[in-house]
Amino acid sequence: MRERSKWLVLLMALTFLGSLTFLQAQEKEMRPEVKAAIEKLKSEDSGERRKAAETLGRLRDRASLPALIDALQDEDFGVRVNAADALGNLRDKSATLALIEALKDESDGVRISVVVALGYIRDKESVEPLIESLTEDKNEGVRISAAQVLGNLRDKRAVPVLLEALKDESRRIRATAARSLGRLGDPEAGEALIEALKDEEVRVRLYASESLGNLGVASAIEPLKELLNDQDARTRCATASALGKLGDKSGLDVALKELENRDIRVRTGAITALGYIGETSEPVVDGIKKALNDKNISVRRVAEMVANQLRIEIETKEEEKPESGER
Repeated sequence: MRERSKWLVLLMALTFLGSLTFLQAQEKEMRPEVKAAIEKLKSEDSGERRKAAETLGRLRDRASLPALIDALQDEDFGVRVNAADALGNLRDKSATLALIEALKDESDGVRISVVVALGYIRDKESVEPLIESLTEDKNEGVRISAAQVLGNLRDKRAVPVLLEALKDESRRIRATAARSLGRLGDPEAGEALIEALKDEEVRVRLYASESLGNLGVASAIEPLKELLNDQDARTRCATASALGKLGDKSGLDVALKELENRDIRVRTGAITALGYIGETSEPVVDGIKKALNDKNISVRRVAEMVANQLRIEIETKEEEKPESGER
């Protein structure tokens, strides 16, 4: 037993010495601007500490990791916010445990930044703590951020809590939950999302429609058809897209009509829907070709993508050749 204890002590000592050597080597190789910013994190001026943490976030140097983790304990909430943001920029899983601990911070703004940082790091260890933030935190902004990040992490452990969030009194949380469920790839969410198509909040209906298409829920086709008459144009286009993904072309007329909408988001949504519907009739070809000359660059780019997807020949004007003698 004593021999084993001696080996454990020796192992811990070697580990400590190895870490110390690594940190010393890292300090020698540290960029001057990183070292300067780390030094400013020790300033008595909270404004200077905030700026230092922000600078380290822009520099994205792993050597700043220990200092930024320490800064999560700073007395100034602005420093803690910037430190969390910076750690998110580093995308280093070594910061996960410290950020999880910071989910208990007294400042709502700090907790929101911590949730977002965990979303960037994408460590599966943060899933359960984020689920707790969604269900237990008192701040709506924190809960919305947690619902969004849980969708981005694509871990099915979040499905039950997001299904529960579809019934939340906050319309923003319901909308975020509807969108995140579509990213988790679990068709079991289909029934709840079909019910969410009747929600009074437009974004809930829109995101529920998108998610049902993404999840391939065939039983949603008939309920989605009813949503083609929704009062919101973006929702109508999203529904046409969802139906297209499910192999149903019922949204074709809606998509063609919305190509003339004045809202850029609606026009791009209509073009996207045509891509999923997959129809190449004359009205579709004419509509997409017209969109290729739209005043808005985003609309033109989406139109070009869909034209390629549907193999619609794009006419390009030949450059005028200079006449003889011209240069």
